[in-house]
Formats: sequence, C-alpha cells, structure tokens
Amino acid sequence: MTLPLFPDIEPDPEPTELPADDIPRRAGSADSGTPDDQSGGGGASPTPALPKAHQRVIREQRATEDSDVDLFGRWWEGVDLSPNKCRVREISYQTAEKVILDYEWLARMPAITSHHFGIYFDGHLGGVAVYAPEYAENLGVWDTYGFTGKIILLARGACVHWAPPYAASKLTRWSMRLLPARFEVVTATVDAIAGEVGTIYQACGFDYVGRMSRSSRTSFKVCGRDVSERRVRGKYGVGAPGLERVRSETKGRYFAFRGPYAPERRQAIAHLIKPYPKRRAGALRGSGP
Repeated sequence: MTLPLFPDIEPDPEPTELPADDIPRRAGSADSGTPDDQSGGGGASPTPALPKAHQRVIREQRATEDSDVDLFGRWWEGVDLSPNKCRVREISYQTAEKVILDYEWLARMPAITSHHFGIYFDGHLGGVAVYAPEYAENLGVWDTYGFTGKIILLARGACVHWAPPYAASKLTRWSMRLLPARFEVVTATVDAIAGEVGTIYQACGFDYVGRMSRSSRTSFKVCGRDVSERRVRGKYGVGAPGLERVRSETKGRYFAFRGPYAPERRQAIAHLIKPYPKRRAGALRGSGP
C-alpha cells in the first residue's frame, strides 16, 4: 500500500536570482562539511542513528550507479561548479519535487508548501530547498515566543550527487534571503533515524534547541517508511489495516532569525539554546532533551 502524492501546486512566478557574492552570514557560521543533513524532518529517536545521513548514502549510491547518465554520458563532469558563478532562484513545485523524490529521506513533498528554491550551476539544478507553513502554528504553540505570523518551516532540502560540498549551505542562506520579509523566523527539524544532526544548519549559524516537547509522536510504517499519524488517518481513516504503529521522540529543532528584529526574536528562545549535536560512532552526541 502506498500513499499517493497530494495534488499538484501551481508553479511559482518568474524566478528571482541572487548573485553568488551576496551571501548572508551570521557570526560563528562556517561553510564547511558536505550537504548530508539538509533534509528537514523528524527528530531524535530511540532507534540508533545512521553512521551517515540518508541523503549522503543516496548521493553516493547514485554517483556509483551513474543514475543520471544520459545520451551525453556523465555530463555533470563538465559543469562549472565555481562558487562565484552559481545562482539561487525561485522554482516551481514540480521542479523541486523531482529532486526531493530522488534524494530526500521522506521521498515526498510536504502536504502544503509555499516557497521553493533551487541552486543552479551552468544552468543545471544542483539542489532544492522547500519551505512550508510551520505545522504547529495554528495550535498557538508559537504565541509564547512571539513567532506567530512570522515563522516558516524549511521543510525539505536536498542536493544532487554532483553538487559541490558548499551547495547546501549556500542554498539555505540564499533562499532565506529570498523569502518574504514577514518571515523573520526560519525553523528546521532533524531526524536521528535518517542519520541527521543538522550539519548544514550548523554551518549556516542556526541555533539548536533540541526537542521542545518531551512527548512522543506516533507514525505508521508504509512501504518501509515512517508516515505521520495525521497523514495516514486523513488518507485511510482510523482503522487502516496492515500498518505497523511506531512511536518515537519528538523532533529536534533549529532556528535562524532575519530582519531588523532578529536579536529580539532570538532572545525569546535564548534559554533553550544548546550546544550543537555531533555525529560520533554511529550515535548522536548532545542531542538529548
């Protein structure tokens, strides 16, 4: 049994670009590491973390199998990957979806999305970032922090196997600059089951707060993948047969702030900020509550 994709969303308007030398940076950020944690979904789980992020495993597999070879052979070997020549621009839902389905841990787009961006090298798409409404906002969760109406979720992101190591962090920073000004708070989550620690968010200077709730979450196994309880019940009803129920801890979370009120917004979560989690011997260090 598979979950069908949600209805298509209309393509975005004409693309907007940022030049390669216009990179927003925060104090303490770095541009190192491979783009192996740019996926945005999930959180710490009792299940041991993968020694590598799922996306990195998939990229290495696709590179080894020459999955993208066509009539022009290994065409990507001739692509100019110079940092000063890449561009980030808004793209359509459908364009982003192609990369997400091939590389992202959840292998599907969010049910609702709002903004989609791609990083291009010589006109070739090297990675995508997908933003969506923050799913808990309508529950009043962010009222306490003053984030309601100002927060957006970096819900999905992935880079193709030939993209350079810096692609994911640059895509993240540049895409944030292209968001509407009202989004002063950008949040993203990481999934230990997928081997994620948030390497890219750390490189971009995000703040890590870990789990914001001690409660557990329920999902179901559908074709070997974890699917949220809300999604399953909405599609198949309460008595969906043949699905294995899975309970895991809530999501680990990162925040970034933009605009003239960034210091004030950050102060609202200052008491929650923790040291960055690190990958060590197939487990996560510093990712507890």
